[in-house]
Amino acid sequence: MAFMPEDLSKRPPGQQPLLHPTKRHCTSLRNIPGPSKKAILPIQNILHLPEDAVWALCKQDLRNCFLALQKYAQDPYPLTAPISSASSHEQRQAAIELSPLLHLPLEIRELIYTFLLPPPSSSPIRGPHPRQLQNPIKLSRLIPANLLLLNRQIRNEALPLLYGSRGQKVFIKIDYNVWAHKTCRSDLVLTSAVTSCIKHIHLSVHLGSEKRNSRPVGLEAYARLKEVEKGIKKVGKWLAGADLQSMQIGWQEPPQTYTWEQKKEVLDGLRTLCAVQVEAGEINWGLEWNRGRRYRFEVEYLKELERDQQYENAITNTEVQ
Repeated sequence: MAFMPEDLSKRPPGQQPLLHPTKRHCTSLRNIPGPSKKAILPIQNILHLPEDAVWALCKQDLRNCFLALQKYAQDPYPLTAPISSASSHEQRQAAIELSPLLHLPLEIRELIYTFLLPPPSSSPIRGPHPRQLQNPIKLSRLIPANLLLLNRQIRNEALPLLYGSRGQKVFIKIDYNVWAHKTCRSDLVLTSAVTSCIKHIHLSVHLGSEKRNSRPVGLEAYARLKEVEKGIKKVGKWLAGADLQSMQIGWQEPPQTYTWEQKKEVLDGLRTLCAVQVEAGEINWGLEWNRGRRYRFEVEYLKELERDQQYENAITNTEVQ
C-alpha cells in the first residue's frame, strides 16, 4: 500500500503542530544599557573634601575617588586651586547631606547633647565592651545610639560629654575569669578623648564566691590574685588622664582566702587613678561570724587612695627624707 501523507488541515486546532516555534531573541550584552557613570571630581576637589563629606560618599564614589588618586600618584602633575564651579553636583550633594545640627554653634550643640541623656537608671545599663578592658562596662545613664549614628563629627563631639556628664557613672568589673577574657575580647576602642572625660566610676573586684569548703587554695588562689592585678593595671591605663571625682570600690571573695596584706597589694594598684573621693561599695570578704584580723578588709584604708591623701603622704615622706 502506498504511503499517503497525512492532511494536517483535518486535525483539530488544538492538535496541530507548531510549524514555526517561538524564536528566542538573543540580545548582546553590549546593547544592555549599563548604569550611568557619574562624573569624577577633579583631583583638587578630592584633596580638599571635608571629612564629613568623605564619610557621606557611597561606595561607588569612593572607588572612583580612589582610582583617580591612584592615577594621579602614578603620573603627578602640578595642581591648581580647587575648582568651585556651580556644576559640581557632588559638592552640593555633600553639603546638603550634612546634618543641620552642625550649622549650630558648638556651645549650643554641646547643650543639646547633654539634654538628650535620660535620667539615671535605678540599675546599671549594659554598655560597650572596650578592647582595653576585661569585661563590658555598665552605665548609669543610657547613651542615645541614634545620636551617635547621625554623623561622625557629632559622634566625636557627643561621646566625651555623654561619658563625663553629671550623674553618669561607669561601672567596671574586674574578675579572675581569664578564659572569658580571652574568648570574649572586643574590637571596640574608646579613644583617650572619651576616657579622659569620665568623672565617676564604680569598680568591682571579684575573686570568687565559693563557700568556705570549696574555696581556692594554693596556686589557684594565687593565679586569681594575679589576674585581678592585671585587670587593675588595664583600668589604670584605660583611664589615664581622667580627672576622677569619685570612685566606689566593691569587693567579693570566698571566705578565709586572702589576707589583708594581699588585699592591700591589689588596692594599691588603684593609686594611679588619683580619685578625689574614694568610698566603699558592697564588701564581702567572708562569713559574718568570722571577725578575725587576718582575712579582714579595712574599709578605712580606702581613704589612703584619695588624691589629697596621696599628696599629703608624698609631702610627708619628702620632709622625712
